Amino acid sequence: MAGTFGSWLAIAYLIGHLGMLLAARERNPEFRFVFRVDLLLISWFVAVLVFFSGTQFANSRGLQFLVLWSPLVLFWWGYIWAGKTLHTFHAPDFGRDSILLRLERRLLDSISLRWPQRAPKALTELFHFFYASYYAYTPILVVYLYANNRLLEFEAVAMAVNLGYAVSYTIFPLVPVWGPRWGLILEGKLKASEQKLSGYWLTRAINSIMYDGVAHKGGAFPSAHAATAVVFLLWSWRLWGSAGGVPAGVLVIGMCVASLYGRYHYLSDIACGVLLGLGSTWL
Repeated sequence: MAGTFGSWLAIAYLIGHLGMLLAARERNPEFRFVFRVDLLLISWFVAVLVFFSGTQFANSRGLQFLVLWSPLVLFWWGYIWAGKTLHTFHAPDFGRDSILLRLERRLLDSISLRWPQRAPKALTELFHFFYASYYAYTPILVVYLYANNRLLEFEAVAMAVNLGYAVSYTIFPLVPVWGPRWGLILEGKLKASEQKLSGYWLTRAINSIMYDGVAHKGGAFPSAHAATAVVFLLWSWRLWGSAGGVPAGVLVIGMCVASLYGRYHYLSDIACGVLLGLGSTWL
């Protein structure tokens, strides 16, 4: 039935989230609250499947909006919620960064260490513009498709994005990776005082997110940024040809390089995110 794929994915992910809570090495301090919210959300998506699909869905613009947009809202918010299970199987001070640091030593030395140390503030600000462009990828696609009543394509884009998030959030507790901004400090290559990049207002905003905001220490692999970027790039070509695909390609490449430059991701994170985005779009 039209509009139901997102609800099924949401239910599957939430059940998995509950399962991680129950299998946790130590009981989360917010266990009861998280458990109740997960049950409430599962109930909502079950109601969507039972009451809001089929003929009613086709005849009501309001129901279409709820059915199609609620899974997207869940998975956008789900990044914060994923932190509730981030240390399910491993201690908070445990990460797999040492493996990636060894594999990518030369790349990290050049792009993640030397570039930021020598670059002017304006270049750092430009890279953070590319990095922040990620937040516009999904809205550009889904708002355009919904406004033009192309609901099947809306659902295809939303499912690809949501599947990338669902897989990423599930892997985070299993393979905790902190990212180079933490890993390079542990390796003794980066001083804690040099961890935050120096730029202008956009750089300061990203620093606030990364060090004082919603960013998780341990949720770098795979890169959900890269997965979403691939969906954005492929669908920009599908919808607008080279007129949309070329600018999208510039933004996506810039965002991936900025992820390395800003020390937010390893190349391995990005590569796996790209594969995840390709697989999600194909599915």
